[in-house]
Amino acid sequence: MRVTKNYWFRTISIILVGFVAIYLLFKIAIIVGSPKPFVPKDFIDARGRGAVIAEEIVASSEASIANLSVISQADEKGNYEDGLNLVSKEIQDNETARAKAYNLSNQLEIMANNLNSIKPEDASRIGLEAVLNESQIVQRLLNYNADVRKLLDVLLSRFSNSGSVPNAKEKVKELISSMNDEAKAVNDLNNKYKDLMSRFDKLTK
Repeated sequence: MRVTKNYWFRTISIILVGFVAIYLLFKIAIIVGSPKPFVPKDFIDARGRGAVIAEEIVASSEASIANLSVISQADEKGNYEDGLNLVSKEIQDNETARAKAYNLSNQLEIMANNLNSIKPEDASRIGLEAVLNESQIVQRLLNYNADVRKLLDVLLSRFSNSGSVPNAKEKVKELISSMNDEAKAVNDLNNKYKDLMSRFDKLTK
């Protein structure tokens, strides 16, 4: 029996159609079997509150760096009265920033506790990565606040003793450098968190 080209063409066409049908059925099964995107309200609410607090923390860090620059100028000029007033204000702002750090950690804890309920699983995984990333802001801020306290102690001592404190200038430069690093890390971490949550949103729409 002679096999014509038309026969092979029909045979190959039938096979290809079969493969396409199988592929489409497979894709439909995946879509049907995939869980509908779901994000708990507690997670959404905590995320919203945390985002506001994080932005306040970033702004607070930037304002603190600017204020510390003014304090350093007062120190260099020997303007100890103004320096003492600026230090007192910075101490108060520092306590406010510390409270915000703990508040942020509370919101992140709520988000973490709701990760298991998030669908799809990829979104839950990215959510976890985002929470872990943002939690580093809390640690960085605590490090920053610790440096602020050390710096303010050094400056306060200088202002109270008319500048006569051994190695004070070196300590001030070292602490300000460390604080700038921590402030930059806070900003970078918050930007990375935003990127992760943008990916999270695409998966949960």
